[in-house]
Amino acid sequence: MNQKAKVEVCSYCSGFDVEELKGIGKAKVGCIGKCSKKNPELNGKVYGFLNGVFTLCDTKEEFFDKINNLGEYNPLSNRNPLIDAFLEHIDLWYDEHVKLREICLSTGLDEDLKWGQPCYIHEGKNIAIIGGFKNYIALTFMKGSLLKDKKSLLLQLTENMQAGRQFRFTSMEEIISQEKEIKEYLMEAVEIEKAGLKVPVRKKEDLVIFDELQFEFDKDPAFKAAFYALTPGRQRAYVIFFSGAKQSATKTSRIEKYKAKIFDGLGMND
Repeated sequence: MNQKAKVEVCSYCSGFDVEELKGIGKAKVGCIGKCSKKNPELNGKVYGFLNGVFTLCDTKEEFFDKINNLGEYNPLSNRNPLIDAFLEHIDLWYDEHVKLREICLSTGLDEDLKWGQPCYIHEGKNIAIIGGFKNYIALTFMKGSLLKDKKSLLLQLTENMQAGRQFRFTSMEEIISQEKEIKEYLMEAVEIEKAGLKVPVRKKEDLVIFDELQFEFDKDPAFKAAFYALTPGRQRAYVIFFSGAKQSATKTSRIEKYKAKIFDGLGMND
């Protein structure tokens, strides 16, 4: 296999143990936008993207033979077939996804599928990511807090979000009317990366363990151990969410609801 070949597979859906790719070249393992749950005809097959082309095989041996015969990957454009595959299954905000994609690509950015969403990149640095939600679609700038944002178009989701900022839209008309600003913000974000600017990180205060959570710790030492085994970010997210309830009973209810995830070492959104 050519070391400059491009292999992209999913650890859940591609139909084989991706650990077997070790030692035969570099491969990207992650969401490839072709989920067997949404494409039942793929069940029992072995598949992935080889040099940007969706490749479907009946057996692992056939798939690996194609990998071993790959040449160097030479993309014809900055359009990534993983995003094409992702868009095949979008119902909510489909047209808006397509429009935002075209705007991002028009600025010369590359694209990839990261965290299951279209992400736009400059020389390996993440610039912005598109995400569809129930009531809106957003273009989130990874270092949005460094953008000038003279028109106050960006939103800070929470007080604890230090870097990211969202540009939200609720219709195609909003995207079209603000296309000029979107492009300007994307280009400014690229210049921020070129300059090597970093988002100043505020010193985080020590976690304040409120009474209801301390009671659960005292009652169940195993739960306390599981909580403190979480990453600091996950601990903080849970404390902020739990303590945000006004009523003591609601705080306790929230803790009970997420205990299983905490025991499994997972964050709220994992």
